[in-house]
Amino acid sequence: MKSPKPATSKVAIPSGKTSLNLGEKTVQDLCENVNIEGDNVTGTLKYVENWTEFSKTDNSGNFLPLYFEEAKGQAKGTIKVELKGTGAKLKKPVAVDEKDGLTVFQIHDKDNTLEITQEGKETRTLNLSGLELKTDQV
Repeated sequence: MKSPKPATSKVAIPSGKTSLNLGEKTVQDLCENVNIEGDNVTGTLKYVENWTEFSKTDNSGNFLPLYFEEAKGQAKGTIKVELKGTGAKLKKPVAVDEKDGLTVFQIHDKDNTLEITQEGKETRTLNLSGLELKTDQV
């Protein structure tokens, strides 16, 4: 008998019901109509300029906020996410904030993927090719 396949991490785009710690930015400032269907992410990432709360140096571009309810109240690093592909500047997984379950990634190219790992769950890879990356502020 086959053992059941472990579940994958649940991830969502933060909504108005999610308390956010994005500093001066809101989810609406970063993106519009972004959805996660299966492992595919679609919608539009707006171009954000000089978001110094994100980074002192690399602070302009397209940003994708993600919400992991399962991370809240867990040990730091229970859920880790790694950006992979063209232009990905981080070379190691980022731990999801255990206080609010929120993390934000700067997306450099539509061929980027996000690999999500969580102990006891199957690794999940989000495909970002369905995103539109705006190149100028509106």
